[in-house]
Amino acid sequence: MAYSLFNHIQGKNGSRWAEFVRETGTENLLMVAIDAAKFTQKALIGTFYGDILVKPFEFDASMTGFEYLKKVIQLEKEKYKLKEVVVGIETTGHYYEDLVRRCHSSGYHVRTLNAATTAQERQALLNWSKTDNLDLMAILQSMIHGRGTSNELSSGAVLTLQKLTRARRELVGERTTTQNLILMHMDHIFREFQGKSVWENGKRKHVQPFSKLFGKAPLYLMRHYPHPTDILTLGEKGLRELSIRENLKLRDSTIQILIEFARNSISQPKEFVDGDIFLLSQKLDRLELLKNQINVLEHKIEDLFVETEGAVILSVPGIGVVTGAELYAEMGDISDFEHAGQLIKMAGTNPIVKQSGGKKPSYFCISKQGRRTFRNITYQVGKSLAVNNPEMKLRYLALKDRGKHTRQAYVALGNRMIRLAFSMIRNHSLYRTNQENYVLVSEISKKLRAPNVKRFYELHVSSNLCLSA
Repeated sequence: MAYSLFNHIQGKNGSRWAEFVRETGTENLLMVAIDAAKFTQKALIGTFYGDILVKPFEFDASMTGFEYLKKVIQLEKEKYKLKEVVVGIETTGHYYEDLVRRCHSSGYHVRTLNAATTAQERQALLNWSKTDNLDLMAILQSMIHGRGTSNELSSGAVLTLQKLTRARRELVGERTTTQNLILMHMDHIFREFQGKSVWENGKRKHVQPFSKLFGKAPLYLMRHYPHPTDILTLGEKGLRELSIRENLKLRDSTIQILIEFARNSISQPKEFVDGDIFLLSQKLDRLELLKNQINVLEHKIEDLFVETEGAVILSVPGIGVVTGAELYAEMGDISDFEHAGQLIKMAGTNPIVKQSGGKKPSYFCISKQGRRTFRNITYQVGKSLAVNNPEMKLRYLALKDRGKHTRQAYVALGNRMIRLAFSMIRNHSLYRTNQENYVLVSEISKKLRAPNVKRFYELHVSSNLCLSA
């Protein structure tokens, strides 16, 4: 009986590849290396032993080009009486995805290779050049050495969630950038609007008119009364009337601070900052648009996520709709994994271990060799759990007591959540806890809109009750 040396996904893929090659026979394999691109792609056809049967040739990135590729492959397969076709494709941007799906549907054995893998192959050849033909040779050699993975690409709800959650993350980044630009323009128009340092009882203290600079009241004032002279023109009475009319809920202390800061502002006269006021108005429009887009996108994510098997992780305190959907989307189809450790390695949050000569192993930082997007959400999940989940918070404090850095503790909690999510999704089970104040309906109701709460219970709670009965 043969045993796999490595207990992770690469070892599993390697075992599958070895089994496939052994059953088919190396002499029966036709190897096709493809360098994917947006418009014109290149391919090279050879044998398992590295013999080149067809020199590099081009084909267009369309169905016409793919049919031409299939025709060339079929001719070589019949000519040399080969049984199986192995296609190796480098993961270049997103251009490789359609090729992978078409090759799978055509019955080819597909191997997807990371760009770092082919780069290492070029280095092994002691060739610092990089051309399309050298890339094809590197892809071919990587396939021969059994590198890459044969996993199919995400599809269906998982793929859609992945695209939606990543799009939301981009919009959130744009929103943050826009907010920073707004603050920059306000620095020129009315610097003290964000607060200033004052002396109080012999100590320096930072005083802010608003606790949140992007709440309803600050946004309204920035749009309509951005300059100190605007605040002084309104005066205390005008600000109170404005607050009542627009429902801004300005406190008396806030009004007093605004007037005092406006009276002693260092900002330039209004006519000198006309350009900044104009740009500020544009940035506020952009911020409003981004907020609306994010809100619509989050509703779309919620409606889709509640229908998936991954929605069971919403029963975990500290896991919201967006973080839960993003974690599930980055995990993908877990049916191809034997244990959660393989997912942790795919995220690149597994610790680096160094050990030799019978010495005690040393644990260093995380590997960061997996998917960056998966790694990011793992960290964010750990951060949320440390604050919002009582049980995880105790673990977080225990890690801190052991001398772990805050970020290390967040990653450790994120990895624990991956293990928990893997088990819950595979067994279709809900979160179990000894917390006295934990109530499932309350936990779900504060995360989902009413129609989706009902849908959640129909799909994930009723079925669990039936299984337990």
